[in-house]
Amino acid sequence: MHNEDIMNKESTMDLNELRNSMHLLRKQLFSDDITECKNRLWLLKEKLNNNETFNDFGYMVSIRISDYDKIVEEYDANVGNRLLKQVSDYIIRFMKGNHLNFEIVRYVEDNFLILMYDLSEDEVAEHIVNMENGMSNYKFKHRSRMFQLTCQSAVMQYIEHESFSSVLDELDQKLFENAM
Repeated sequence: MHNEDIMNKESTMDLNELRNSMHLLRKQLFSDDITECKNRLWLLKEKLNNNETFNDFGYMVSIRISDYDKIVEEYDANVGNRLLKQVSDYIIRFMKGNHLNFEIVRYVEDNFLILMYDLSEDEVAEHIVNMENGMSNYKFKHRSRMFQLTCQSAVMQYIEHESFSSVLDELDQKLFENAM
């Protein structure tokens, strides 16, 4: 009986180690390399059905960093990466500080998608305005140069089984209109 207990204990330990390893691997697979955000693969695998429609409902906020390309061109990609990291850290801190139910994805270079849940459209808009106002007071420093962070944002509600590409197209259109 004693040998069975030892084998059961070892099997349980091996199973726990395997679970921990799988959790770590999954986290690495679905995380952006630069920021602490989730990546596009996470969005495709976890939030969308096989036909690229949403598997839940909420609000999607698109946030694009103004002048990101100019900063990278004038300095280099490392400065751009530091900027992305600081912006994502700020967004995450703001969302957590306001106890919001959210997920953040670095979708492309200078564009973050924030998925927000359990709020009305007015509440989402109010939080995003407050976040942008706070961000406009934040200064990004590189050597002796200071950058003021400005972003454009757009909000869209999405529903279960709605096409991701159509929501993204509408968000891009709103970002374009808001920039004018």
